[in-house]
Amino acid sequence: MLRKFSTVLVCLLALASARPASAQSIQQWIDRGYVNFNIAFETAEGSLDDAVTFRLYDENGSKTVNARQDSGPLFDIAGGLRVWRNVSVGLGFHRGTTTGQADATIVAPHPIFFAQDRRATLAVDDLKRIERAIHVQVGYMLPVNDKLDVLVLGGPSFFHLEQDVVSDITFTEVPPAYTTINATAVIADRSDSAVGANIGADVTYKLYDNGPTAVGIGGFIRYSGAKTEIPIIANEVETKLGGVQFGFGVRFRF
Repeated sequence: MLRKFSTVLVCLLALASARPASAQSIQQWIDRGYVNFNIAFETAEGSLDDAVTFRLYDENGSKTVNARQDSGPLFDIAGGLRVWRNVSVGLGFHRGTTTGQADATIVAPHPIFFAQDRRATLAVDDLKRIERAIHVQVGYMLPVNDKLDVLVLGGPSFFHLEQDVVSDITFTEVPPAYTTINATAVIADRSDSAVGANIGADVTYKLYDNGPTAVGIGGFIRYSGAKTEIPIIANEVETKLGGVQFGFGVRFRF
């Protein structure tokens, strides 16, 4: 995925830097700043798996969680000011919400008979995941012509994650034979923050330009990522934040 992102970014840079043979320097960026609104998507997936053993009736039992982590749509906004020639400094923000699923399994020893484990598995749905990030973005504007330009961006990213997890699996006995058990999944909300980085490019095509202000459409591609660890049942499990992100929306220049 990173290789694909790098290929796209190189193509954008090549497009933006292409000039007629007579051109001797990069065209001057004359806008004071920009504001971008995007509907975006994130290509990332992973898992949040954990397992633990416990002692009961002088035997070992186990609890296992296998959870899937998927990506989804994002809301993305960014803005910045030109600070020197074609260089800008700005902030971006994205928020994404998805829901995942998990399989929770408990194996419990028999209260009477040795080596007669009982097993129960639950399918747990609607495990919410909310990812927020603030991106500090230093940019360099590469105007292609009066209508089209490319803004190359990069900087640190500050992530915050809220994740629903299966934090425990409990069970009750089913008498009188005790051959089965009823299992229940305990859901907990975990949260953590992490610092990562972002790099990407934003393309704008102006549809209306009256001099002081301009309105256009555009799209972006960006890699923004970090890692953190959150507790599941008994262990801290690593989860990736962000990923390759791309989107499109409205562009304002002033």
